[in-house]
Amino acid sequence: ITFTGYLIIYNVFQISVTNDIRFYGLLKTIGTTPRQLRRMIRQQALVLSAVGIPIGLALGWLIGSRLTPVVVARLNGVVEMVSASPLIFLISALFALLTVLLSCRKPGRMAGRVSPVEAVRYTEGANSKRKVKKSAGSVSLFAMARANLGRSRSKTVITVISLSLAVVLMNQTVTFTNGFDMDKYLSNFVASDFIVADAAYFQTGAGFTADATVPEEIIDTVTAQGGITESGRVYGRTTPVQEFVTEDYFRQSRSLWNDEETINQMLASRERNTDGRVQDIAQIFGMEPFALDHLKVLEGDLSGVYEPGSRQIAAVYSDDDYGNPEMDSHWAKVGDTVTLRYVEEFEYYNPGTGEVYGAWENVPEGAPYASRAIKYRDIDYTVAALVNVPYALGYRYFGSDEFVLNDRTFVQDTGTDSVMLYAFDNTDEANASMEEFLSDYTENQNPQFDYESKATYAAEFESFRSMFLLLGGALSFIVGLVGVLNFFNAVLTGIITRKREFAVLQSIGMTGRQLKTMLVYEGLFYALGAVLLSLALTVVLGPVTGTAMSSMFWFFTYRFTVLPILLLLPVFLLLGTLLPLAVYHSVAKSTVVERLREAEN
Repeated sequence: ITFTGYLIIYNVFQISVTNDIRFYGLLKTIGTTPRQLRRMIRQQALVLSAVGIPIGLALGWLIGSRLTPVVVARLNGVVEMVSASPLIFLISALFALLTVLLSCRKPGRMAGRVSPVEAVRYTEGANSKRKVKKSAGSVSLFAMARANLGRSRSKTVITVISLSLAVVLMNQTVTFTNGFDMDKYLSNFVASDFIVADAAYFQTGAGFTADATVPEEIIDTVTAQGGITESGRVYGRTTPVQEFVTEDYFRQSRSLWNDEETINQMLASRERNTDGRVQDIAQIFGMEPFALDHLKVLEGDLSGVYEPGSRQIAAVYSDDDYGNPEMDSHWAKVGDTVTLRYVEEFEYYNPGTGEVYGAWENVPEGAPYASRAIKYRDIDYTVAALVNVPYALGYRYFGSDEFVLNDRTFVQDTGTDSVMLYAFDNTDEANASMEEFLSDYTENQNPQFDYESKATYAAEFESFRSMFLLLGGALSFIVGLVGVLNFFNAVLTGIITRKREFAVLQSIGMTGRQLKTMLVYEGLFYALGAVLLSLALTVVLGPVTGTAMSSMFWFFTYRFTVLPILLLLPVFLLLGTLLPLAVYHSVAKSTVVERLREAEN
C-alpha cells in the first residue's frame, strides 16, 4: 500500500512536469535556476498536501470508525475502541508528507535539467540514449505500440506494478479466506451436534460446581423433542479429589505460573504420603459411552474403561492448537497405578505453629492456615490409556491433572451424580427444529441454561472469515483505485506528450482508426503485463504466505488459486481498450493542423 501510494504521487508530479515542460524551459531562458525550479515543484507539492492530507485524514478516520465495529463484532474478548488521538493523525500526516516530498524529487530534477530548446520540442522518450534498431521489414501497429512502451521503461514498469499490486492483494485475500478450513475449526470446538449445560459452563474460566449441574428434567425436555440419534452425559467433579505426585513433577507443573519461592511455600504446606509424594488436586470426569467414543486415544486401550465399575482409568493429556499431543502435560503412563483420594472432611491448622483450628469456621480472620484430609477414601486405579478430551466435552479450564472414568464408576466412587453437560447428535432433518427449540428455551423459558451447536460455531466461523474478506477487499479496492489512476495518468501523459507526433503521423497518411488501434494495443500491453506479473508474484508469494498463515492460524489450509486473477482479466482488457480511446477522444477534438501549430508554438 505504501509503495502504491508512492507510485501514484510520483506519477502525478511526473505528468505535471511533463505537461508544463515548455513553461519550465521558458523560465530558464529568463534566468530561473534549476534549484528555483525544484523549489517551485516542491512548493506546489506542499500546497497540494495542505489540501489533500487533511481530506485523507478525515476520510481515513471515517472509514476506520465504520470498519472497526464490524471487525470487533466478529472477535471474542475484544473491546471496541475508535481513537481520535492527535498522535495517530500527526504520524499519518508526516508519513504522507514524506511520501510526497520523496515522490516529487525526480520530477524536480527532470525540470531542472531540461534545456529551453529540448523543452520546446519535448516528446516522451525523445531524449533516451538507447540505441534504436532499424528494421528493413514493414512496421505494424502492434510493433509500434510495443516500441512506444519502451520509450519510457520506468513509467511502463511503474504502471504495470501499480496495477498488479491490487490484483495480487485481492488474490492473496481470497487465498487467505478460502484457506480457513471449517472442518478443522469445528473439530476443535465441536464434538457433537448439540451440547446443553448450565450457562456458567460456557463462560470462560467459570469453575464447575454443584450449582451448575444439568437436572434430569432438562434432559428429558430436550429428548422429548425427538430426532436424537445418540447422546451421553458427562459428569463433573463437585467434591475434593486428590492425587500424589513427585516433587519434581509438582515443580514442573507450577513453574509456568509461579516463581521458585512461591512453589517452595506451596510445598511447605502440602501433605506427603509414605513414598514422599506431594498431595495435589486431581480433576476427574465421568463419561457415558457416547462421550468416551469421542476421546482421542494417544496410547493404550480404552475398552477397559467402558466396563461399569471398572477400576481402569484414562489419563488426560493436553494438545496444542494443531492437535499435536503435549506428552509432558501429565505424569501418568499406561500401566501406572493412580491413587485418588476422595476427601470427605478437612481440618485446618497453622502451618507455622502447628495449632489445629478444626473446621473452617474456626479459622481466625487473617490467620495463616493450611488444610489436610482427616476423613477420606483412597482408591487405586490402573491407567489403561492416554487420551485427549475434546474442548467441547472438557472443563474448559486447566490447572490440575485430569482423569476419565466411566459414568458408573464415577458415581459409585465419588458418591455424586452431577451432570456437567449433555451432548447429543440429531438427524439432519431434526437439526433445524432442535436449534429453534433450544434457542427459544434457553433465551425465554429457562435462561439459566445455554447450548452450543455446530450451526452456531459454523456461523461464528463464517463471521470471522467474512471479516478478513471485508478488510482485504477494502484494501484491494483502494490499491486497485490507485493502480487505475496510475494507468490513467500513464495513458494521459503518453498521449499529451505525443500530440505533435500523432499529428505528424496523421499528416502523412495514418488514419484515426489506425492511431486508435495502436493506442488500444498499448493499453492492452499494460493490462496483460499487469496480469502476467500478478500471476508470477502469486506463484512466488503464495506458498510463502500459506506457510506464514498456517503458523498463525491452526485452522488454515493453504490452497493455491489464481481464479481472482482470471476473473479480473476481462476487466483489465476492457480497461486497456476503453481508457486509451477515451483519453485520445478528448485530445483529438482539434484538427491535425491545429495540433501541429500548437506544437510549433
